[in-house]
Amino acid sequence: MVDDPRAILEPHRDRDRFPAAVVEALGDLNLEPSALIQAWEVSGLAPALDRPGRDRLFAVCLALLATQAQGHTRMSLVPGPGSAAEILYRAFGLGGFAAGPFLEGPDLAPVAGPPGSARPLILAGDWLYTQRLLDHEVRLAEAVRALALRAGLTPAPVDEAVFGDPVRLNAEQRGAVAMALEGALTLITGGPGTGKTSIVVAILRALLRQPGMTLDAIALAAPTGKAAQRMGEAIRASLGRLGTAGPAEEALKAAVLEPRTLHRLLGWHPAAERFRHGPGNPVPARVVIVDEASMISQEHLCLLMGALEPGARLVLLGDAGQLPSVEAGCAFRDLVATQGGRCVELLHSYRMSPEDPDGRNILSVARTLRDPESGSLWEGDEPIHVRVGLDELAFRQVELLEPGAGGMRAFLERWFDKEVTGLPDFLPLARRVYTSIDGAWGEGDAEALAALFRHFDAFRILCALREAGDLRGVEDINRLLHGWMLARTGEGLKGITPFCAGEPVLMTANDYRRGIYNGDQGIVLKVRFGDVLRQAAVFPRLKGFTAFPVEPLKHQLEHAYAMTVHKAQGSEYTRIAIVLPRTDHRALTRELLYTGLTRARKSVVLLAERERIPFAAGNPSRRDSGLAERLG
Repeated sequence: MVDDPRAILEPHRDRDRFPAAVVEALGDLNLEPSALIQAWEVSGLAPALDRPGRDRLFAVCLALLATQAQGHTRMSLVPGPGSAAEILYRAFGLGGFAAGPFLEGPDLAPVAGPPGSARPLILAGDWLYTQRLLDHEVRLAEAVRALALRAGLTPAPVDEAVFGDPVRLNAEQRGAVAMALEGALTLITGGPGTGKTSIVVAILRALLRQPGMTLDAIALAAPTGKAAQRMGEAIRASLGRLGTAGPAEEALKAAVLEPRTLHRLLGWHPAAERFRHGPGNPVPARVVIVDEASMISQEHLCLLMGALEPGARLVLLGDAGQLPSVEAGCAFRDLVATQGGRCVELLHSYRMSPEDPDGRNILSVARTLRDPESGSLWEGDEPIHVRVGLDELAFRQVELLEPGAGGMRAFLERWFDKEVTGLPDFLPLARRVYTSIDGAWGEGDAEALAALFRHFDAFRILCALREAGDLRGVEDINRLLHGWMLARTGEGLKGITPFCAGEPVLMTANDYRRGIYNGDQGIVLKVRFGDVLRQAAVFPRLKGFTAFPVEPLKHQLEHAYAMTVHKAQGSEYTRIAIVLPRTDHRALTRELLYTGLTRARKSVVLLAERERIPFAAGNPSRRDSGLAERLG
């Protein structure tokens, strides 16, 4: 082993002294460079270790960080075949290595210890945790138990109009509303089209009929900016269809209902790198309602529950069958699995009606994917429609096309012409010079922007992987389509930038000063700010649009012709294409494909070899976590 593994990060250093097998394993596991440095620094906290001992500790720390990067909150001390630990131990020449006895040795006392000890590594039975993730797991379980033990409320009667306008709620939905009025913790899980938005509106109306409850005592939130935006749009659309006009409804219609991201709700302070709200300074709300709860990491759910006011109620809505959070844990799934008395599962889908054959087919395929025993993906009334060639695609329901040699490029050419630039006035809208003065848009600009955003909100390419060969990954697809757009709209601006007019973009980091957040989606356009013409990223807002010059943002933006399925959570499109890898990649899970399918309302084109579909169906996402055990 080298004296400092940071050598692998620096091209001018002698990488040959770093074992080739370890370099290959790190590449396969896609570990961030920061993990390498962190593992090396922790391995130096046990000064009594000899060099071989430090190498073993370094391998254990790397394995734990790689395990967490895959979404697990803990690592088995007896690693299974194909696990991150097994791969790294083998790369380090430690086949059959018993990490448990090694970590319990006296020389490891400054680094590893039992639960409750102030050590970076915690040994808990057959599992290894970082102290931080174990602390979040324990605190979250305690918070859930405390909410579950709180005495229920006796709500004031709610008039029947709440349950019958604008749509009539079924028994499942009514039960969810009643639970939210009575209990401290309510979990509502259901697939697309099961009426979760209708439930939120009914909960809001019912809450405002309770003595002493006001709208400013209710907080609405979602994990990402896009999910928060969609939550607000859906609520406002539902309120717009109301026929009832009581005081509660008038208050809701008059209010500016803008759900916040969890970071904004908790008051993230970037300079201090901490949240403003917590046990000593709770969120000022008596009821907190959070949508897309499957996307919440275990850590953030712990922080949210710790920031509730004494006596406050929490309502979490989501789909437990979707992908779990990008960060470690599967907290919502664990809560749904263990909190039966506080959970309502919505089973009836309103998109399964005869009037919506496209939506019915998509959701039927998604249901069969989740429960293979319920039917066949390839036969019956609602199958995946297999297309032999590109010309057979109808762009309706769920279709599978095996790309073959050159097939991906041919499909992308058609997609670019049909979807990306298919709007009749696309080029004039994309090449237009917009004007923004003190946040006010020039004549006709707002209408043109609305048309462009409606256009791009209708379709998207979703990929399982960021990087893959044969145009199967996000980065290669975005690079190709960027080149095509550059040839059409890239003229007219000085200098070379990574983006051109008319391109969809995605924020990859939170920018609190500008008020744009990781996951926010916008469009790059030419905007005149006063007398200066700039390339700008334009983002939708509750009322209108806002523009920011691209130059200071360019390292926080990426193209969004294609995005990962993970990034698409919280979004919904009319038509999508889902691109899968050629091989049985470990990222190809049942939850990933289910989440991708359920982003679409009318059309899904699966670009994949047919055998990838049953592989995904038989490969459920597994997350090692102790939360369910603590709550069970």
